[in-house]
Amino acid sequence: MQKKLNWSAYSGKSRNELIEKIKNAISANDGSIINFNMFSDLSLVLNIEIPEDRILDLHNGLKSFLTISDIPSPDIQNTKKDWLIFLNISFGRGMGDLKSEIPDVPG
Repeated sequence: MQKKLNWSAYSGKSRNELIEKIKNAISANDGSIINFNMFSDLSLVLNIEIPEDRILDLHNGLKSFLTISDIPSPDIQNTKKDWLIFLNISFGRGMGDLKSEIPDVPG
């Protein structure tokens, strides 16, 4: 059975910049985003699969630019077994009306 962690994070910075930083932190720590749900521009939920021995590095990497919940470190070992992390991120600059601007293309 795959072990799971639930993390909550918050930032008042730009959502688009944060998403890029989060993706880079996950891939730098051998993690994979296996699912995501975006709730307008207020919140994003990521399901991340990551080797157990990289969890602490990912958490420290995310902590450098997000306010993030603590993790229960006694359960974490240094094995290659995969864990599933549910990461809920709230964006302080969100207005609740996400719009994707599509430029006009002639033709």
